[in-house]
Amino acid sequence: MSSIIDTVIAHHQEHYPQSTDCALFASPGRINIIGEHIDYNGGTVLPAAIDKHIYICVSRNDDGIIRFISANHTETGEVAINNLYSPQTMTHAAHTWWVYPYGACVLSNIEFDYGLDFSFYSTLPVGAGISSSASITVGTLYALYSLYNKKIKNIDLALQAQKVEWDFAGVNCGIMDQMAIINGKKDNAIMLNTRSMDYSFIPVDTSAVRFVLVNSGVKHSLRESGYNDRRQECERALLMLKKAGFAINELCDCSVDDLIQIQTILPQTEYKRTCHVITENHRVSQFAQEIQYYNLSKAGELLYKSHESLSVYYEVSIPLIDEMVEWASSIDGVYGSRLMGGGFGGCTISMVALYAVEHFTGAIAQKFKKKENRTPEIYECSIGDGTRRIE
Repeated sequence: MSSIIDTVIAHHQEHYPQSTDCALFASPGRINIIGEHIDYNGGTVLPAAIDKHIYICVSRNDDGIIRFISANHTETGEVAINNLYSPQTMTHAAHTWWVYPYGACVLSNIEFDYGLDFSFYSTLPVGAGISSSASITVGTLYALYSLYNKKIKNIDLALQAQKVEWDFAGVNCGIMDQMAIINGKKDNAIMLNTRSMDYSFIPVDTSAVRFVLVNSGVKHSLRESGYNDRRQECERALLMLKKAGFAINELCDCSVDDLIQIQTILPQTEYKRTCHVITENHRVSQFAQEIQYYNLSKAGELLYKSHESLSVYYEVSIPLIDEMVEWASSIDGVYGSRLMGGGFGGCTISMVALYAVEHFTGAIAQKFKKKENRTPEIYECSIGDGTRRIE
């Protein structure tokens, strides 16, 4: 940890040589073990914070300006405190990477009486579905409240971070990413009811299994993909079911048994989306039960079923991701694999026996190289703690 801290601080001081004292925060990425595309449909999900982070270094300036720089982006941001809330500033920021920390500053409702210099240093792969945008937003909000000694509940901070995505980045995301990132706990997944915000920790025995991500190299952007289309399709389906007499508030209020009747009500597209949502919500509770009882093969089979549903019914996979899941299924020691994240690219997540991780990474890289003529990025993830101040 000390070497990355030194690197992050050196990066900050290189760009802000006038800074004398800085605070350092770590905001993790997250994996979602199972429960995809149901966090905005009132479902229960099973994410976990990981040991890869966006590091946020902040120092004070007397210029009355908030500045944003990143080791991972060439473009820099600079906003005078007096112009922080202007429509022109918001419009300009919307087309930049720093829309997330900027939006966090605006929605924090902090009365800035001095300027701040922010630097960001990421060890998260961009566009891989590990939720770098939520990580940077949650981390910025956490840093601001820490610096100004203001208390805020984790749930309220998560909701503010979600609102940044909605109002500033134009992505109508659910609450899963933000809640996982702020509430992460080492060696535990978070079973989160996205409607009530109630959650519990599900222990994951890392001496038995690891979760390995394989990056397809196809970068996705939720702003440019069909993410919002899928959300709108679910909203249409919910409205149609209500009009048909279903006493529900969210699609996940329906049971698997309801699908027979639902199929007679909804058009094909809306039915397919609803079918995924309802069955995926059921799979989450099944998975949590199986992994706690060490029924790893049964838990893994649920991951394969999740992917099939995401590909066939929710239609957010791509041919390369489908192949990657098929490759994983043929490798010894793999319990299950699926597309992770919003879809249209990004990563697969595979649950692999600890003894087989090295074999899996070599085998999947070989298959990928043969098909794509390039070597994939592969990440073995440890489950870690949530956003925190480290210096």
